Amino acid sequence: MLRKLAVSLLCATLVVVLSFRAQAANYGEVELSREGKAAIEQGMQYLANNQRADGSFGGEMGNTTGIVAAGCMAWMVAGNLPGEGQYGKNVSKAVEYIISCQQASGFLFKGRDGSMYHHGLATICLSEAWGQTRDKRIATALKKAVDLIIRSQNNAGGWHYQPGMPSYDLSVVVMQVMALRAAKDAGIAVPKETIDRALTLIETLRTPKDGEGLSGFSYSGGGRTWSTTAAGCASLLLCGDYKASALKDPLDYLVKARERKEDVGSPWFAYGHYYGIVAMYRAGGQGGKFLEYWKKWYPDVSRDIISKQAKSGANRGQFPLGYGCWSTGICCLMLGVPYRYLPIYQR
Repeated sequence: MLRKLAVSLLCATLVVVLSFRAQAANYGEVELSREGKAAIEQGMQYLANNQRADGSFGGEMGNTTGIVAAGCMAWMVAGNLPGEGQYGKNVSKAVEYIISCQQASGFLFKGRDGSMYHHGLATICLSEAWGQTRDKRIATALKKAVDLIIRSQNNAGGWHYQPGMPSYDLSVVVMQVMALRAAKDAGIAVPKETIDRALTLIETLRTPKDGEGLSGFSYSGGGRTWSTTAAGCASLLLCGDYKASALKDPLDYLVKARERKEDVGSPWFAYGHYYGIVAMYRAGGQGGKFLEYWKKWYPDVSRDIISKQAKSGANRGQFPLGYGCWSTGICCLMLGVPYRYLPIYQR
């Protein structure tokens, strides 16, 4: 049960990676506070202290590709690259570990109990590494990983826990869409049809308007939740030709859900809020009312994250797994949005 819960949390990271600097003026002057920068620094040091010699991490599931990728990208969000920066060596070791885990099929996981969550997140991490280094070994592994995602898309246009399953859920679909976009940004060929089919599927998970006139997104049909609504909004704004106005109802629902404290005590706190931060950032870049959403959302959620960080630098972030490398990496990624190193923040 614990393993399944950890795996399901892996879709929190929704990071598409190739380094660059975006123009901050288009998104409002919401910047990292002194406390936010300190929290990221402490988190990155905690991850470095817990990295093993082979590039994996200690602790619960620390040898899985998804968790290694999350930790690796926590260093990347602050500008560290393979072999470059304070944590450049740590990034290099993590990337090498992910490559070493790739199976002949292209699946990025060591062992039999992997999932598409791990694979998608590891694919994103390799996309960043390839974009920065143009290392041929990374390119070979990345192309094989992308081919697996394309091959395993089912007839509905989605993905589930294992490659080729006929069923799907929103969290797995979003992770694969983000991985494909990351690879495309890095210069890997990705069929437009593959992404379009997935985005069409995500739209089918949009829920009807409620009594307040607001809609959201569901996990695999049925009722909405604030966390899956955040995931749906983020994926469509990042990978589709969507204007924020087309997602006004779900975005308004997210604002109201935060005001009603639907996220307080939720085991999906980081899952939902990472997607929420990305969605609000992208929507805010289109100006108007949505800019105010971003300028309020990020500082508000950041205060919650910082308040939960331990003296060691670990952050629990309301994850059921407790303090550790996984939750710390995700919280660094959320706090690091204003650094603007990652192309997920480019309009």
